[in-house]
Amino acid sequence: MSDTTVQRLAGAAGLLFLILFIPSYLAAPDDPVATSSAQQVLAYFKERQGQILMVNGIMLIFAAFFFLWFIGILHDLTQAAEAGKLGFSSVVLAGGIMFVALMLAGAAAEILHAASQARFQNFREDAQLGFLSLTMAGWLYRFAFVGMAVMIAATSAVALRTAMLPSWLGWVGFVVAIVTLLRYFGPLGGWLSMAWIAVVSAFMLGGMIGRTRARKS
Repeated sequence: MSDTTVQRLAGAAGLLFLILFIPSYLAAPDDPVATSSAQQVLAYFKERQGQILMVNGIMLIFAAFFFLWFIGILHDLTQAAEAGKLGFSSVVLAGGIMFVALMLAGAAAEILHAASQARFQNFREDAQLGFLSLTMAGWLYRFAFVGMAVMIAATSAVALRTAMLPSWLGWVGFVVAIVTLLRYFGPLGGWLSMAWIAVVSAFMLGGMIGRTRARKS
């Protein structure tokens, strides 16, 4: 299998990750809102049980599968670009693994109440458990984007040092990483990080990772 084919595999995996992940991102655990009553929380889990299990459960299983292919090959590409001189490629991998692990943990917390309803006939609906699971999910998702910020920043550092990607994308990546790190204050960081993955995936699909470096060497 050629290097270009491997890059295209990673690019396709990155885009498939986004297709599967975005519906979950749109269904944020901030709904219900902070002022929702216990009855509203229970109604939320009852009315949207199937959607919660599909979007925040099953789809994220496959999203994680494709993201791991994306991050694994991105790590290899950054490692090859560094030629053993920098070590940022390890940071790329660590950030990506942190993101996907905490993302899945957050999803497990978010679907806890709905999954229990679906599985156990004798489960008693508990609004307090619902409040707790949504709060935990929200924080885990925010923690996950710390890993995403690290992955983007480390990739950008390699891009600027080795020209494996255009320099403009390296500088943009640092801005995206900073905003993503501040994901707690709003969803913009998440959308920017997904846009960054889409752009990098497009470069991969074109087999363009490393071409800039090759021209400059």
